[in-house]
Amino acid sequence: MKKIYTVIGLAILGLTSYNAGAQITLTTADMPSVGKIFQNNFDTLASSVNKLSPGGKGAAITWNYAALPISYEQADSIVLPSTTPYASQFGAANLADTTFGTPGYTYFNNSSSSFTAIGAEEYISTAGIMVGAVFTPSYLQLNFPGHYLDINGGTSRGIIPPINYVYLTIDSIKGTITVMYTDTTDSYGTLSTPFLSSVSTLRQKHSEVDIDSIWGYSTSVHAWGFLQAQKTKTYSYRWYANGLGDMAATMTMDSTNSKVKSFEWYAGKPNGINEVSQAHHTLVYPNPASTQVTFRFSAQNAQYISVYDLTGREITKAEMLNGTSVLNTSSFSNGLYLFRLLDKSGNVLDNGKFTIQQ
Repeated sequence: MKKIYTVIGLAILGLTSYNAGAQITLTTADMPSVGKIFQNNFDTLASSVNKLSPGGKGAAITWNYAALPISYEQADSIVLPSTTPYASQFGAANLADTTFGTPGYTYFNNSSSSFTAIGAEEYISTAGIMVGAVFTPSYLQLNFPGHYLDINGGTSRGIIPPINYVYLTIDSIKGTITVMYTDTTDSYGTLSTPFLSSVSTLRQKHSEVDIDSIWGYSTSVHAWGFLQAQKTKTYSYRWYANGLGDMAATMTMDSTNSKVKSFEWYAGKPNGINEVSQAHHTLVYPNPASTQVTFRFSAQNAQYISVYDLTGREITKAEMLNGTSVLNTSSFSNGLYLFRLLDKSGNVLDNGKFTIQQ
């Protein structure tokens, strides 16, 4: 999804002050909806974010993060699940969201009573393939109406089905993704970011423990055996406002909840990208990229991908094969680039932007 400063001009990063702020209520109308495209800006600069703080909790708090620099930008597109590769596995989902910096989608259900994650399309880097993982039970993000002092949490598990993966005596792997989480809406007040000014918000503190476990099928003993498990702990703070259709801001912490790792904020609709009424969307990953960037399009009529610099000069043009194109960007200079996705007649199917950061 800055510097924080006082009205007398003294820059004090991490300062939280008390001020009057309206206590809002969140409903399904405040969540994402199909066809929307948002820009989210990120500050990941250590010299900047390491000095930030989420501040205290309670009533009528002012959070001022209005002057932080932008490390990179990324568009977030909300599409119909039916147009994504693993839609059949996520029947309860009514929208799908691109996953920042990685291939795949996260599938959600937005109803009058709650906003929940149904599952995700996961990239298994060791095998180089995508798989769908359904969360059981669904991963609850918010109950509606959402209020100050709401608390929810639970444990969700996603199953990675057996996939072919040949290594030594192993010919297949499978796994589980276990998520244990707690969410507390611990504050309300006003939030300022480089895009928003003194907006009434609710803040949710999120803590999560993920355990990714992998099993392999041995061709020597003809049985599944445990291979490894990776446990990670994360903390974040999420600010929600009325009418945005996305989170106003997210502050990601380290595993001890003592140091800020990044700050992300809602920045409206990207310039030059129209909101879409259909489900087609170009997935770009990784973003930012260094030596290679991949483009995936959910419809098969995409023929070419054209990449431009900010002056409008075409840098390269490549063919899309089965909805995918991989570009070597090792010779690209650092910075922001634009792309257009074209069909065989030259009609523009989609456009967007990505960042090179060597």
